[in-house]
Amino acid sequence: MTETRIIEALDQADMDACYALRIEVFCDEQGVSRNLEFDGLDPECRHYLARIGDSAVGTARIRPLGGGKLKFERVAVRAAHRNRGIGRLLMERAQADASASGAETGILHAQTEAADFYLKLGFVQEGGTFPEAGIPHVRMTKKL
Repeated sequence: MTETRIIEALDQADMDACYALRIEVFCDEQGVSRNLEFDGLDPECRHYLARIGDSAVGTARIRPLGGGKLKFERVAVRAAHRNRGIGRLLMERAQADASASGAETGILHAQTEAADFYLKLGFVQEGGTFPEAGIPHVRMTKKL
């Protein structure tokens, strides 16, 4: 099997691949509206793309919040490639870059079905469940 590569999406072709994955996973699969998915914050974020060979299979973004905090968002892996460690690789790269850039605390809003995944990465749940884009989420944090 070809190795999974995680890159920072820096050119338009890679950004388009990130956007296409988000549409596939969040909009088409989960029913999130494109207006909610594309919130106008992409230009201030760092974006990551997981590739196997030439195929884009996963994406994530990190958004600075100020005060040493940032938010991990839009973590998505194509359905056919889930449960293969791709999400973990995306998060490990994003966390390493966040820490190297001086961030001290990572925050995310995890879909409740994905909360165990983030717990295994060292995130801690804070508070109860709340709706976001019509999907139950929990707030989680981690010291970087």
